Amino acid sequence: MSVKTLLLAMAGTLAIGTATAQDKLYKKNGDMIEVNVTEVTTRTVSYKKADNAAGPTYTIAKGDVAKIVYENGSEDVFGVVEGQRAPSAAKNIKYGNNILSVMPMQITSNVGVGMAYERVLDQNAILSFYMPVTVAFNPQGVDPVTGASNSYNNNPEWYIMPGLKFYPTGSKGVVRYGIGPNLAYVTGKRWVNEFIYDNYGNITAVDTGWRTKSALGIMITNSLNINPTAHLHLGLELGMGFTYFNKLGNRNQDVDFLGQFGFKIGYRF
Repeated sequence: MSVKTLLLAMAGTLAIGTATAQDKLYKKNGDMIEVNVTEVTTRTVSYKKADNAAGPTYTIAKGDVAKIVYENGSEDVFGVVEGQRAPSAAKNIKYGNNILSVMPMQITSNVGVGMAYERVLDQNAILSFYMPVTVAFNPQGVDPVTGASNSYNNNPEWYIMPGLKFYPTGSKGVVRYGIGPNLAYVTGKRWVNEFIYDNYGNITAVDTGWRTKSALGIMITNSLNINPTAHLHLGLELGMGFTYFNKLGNRNQDVDFLGQFGFKIGYRF
């Protein structure tokens, strides 16, 4: 192949690429035209028709243009197409898929504090993995089993509650509601007075001391998420459920109610 033939082939390829490259200009009245934009100023947009690149240059007032979608995929947005609502500011916020938050007030068996991590699992932000960890204190010094005052009863109880959250409208918005199941693992120590009985049902002794509490359960948690900015996260939660395993020391306990209510403030990224 001669150099002349090669240059002609390259020029033809370039001409074809130029001819097929086109921008899309959307007017505010709803019309769309395929063009090759040549200039955008503060007041006007100049272009050539896509099917007549060698033809005249046309000019349109910028105030009549809603947006331009260039052939490389980038966009310039100037206004709203007639008959369509303006996009809300919330839709322009790019929310992250991770939320790390602290819970300055968390109510379980007693009042406590906690931390939580949440991670979006799907493209539409409908399903999230959620892991809160809280610690509950007993500041009143009241034995949670016997109800008696006990200055020794100040050992905290830990609640580890991995679960899922389902957001019907997606979690990326200013205000979003979510609901989902949580497993609950509860562990800690309680100071108890354990009565020892003889064969006739008479109390023969009292064994006083710490007993390890272990419980497993399930809860359904309702969440209200408020995301006023891309990174600030606020939340309220209310969960209710029951234990299916509950043990204090070496003794199995009855099925117990599980509940939690809390306020969160965190960082979304």
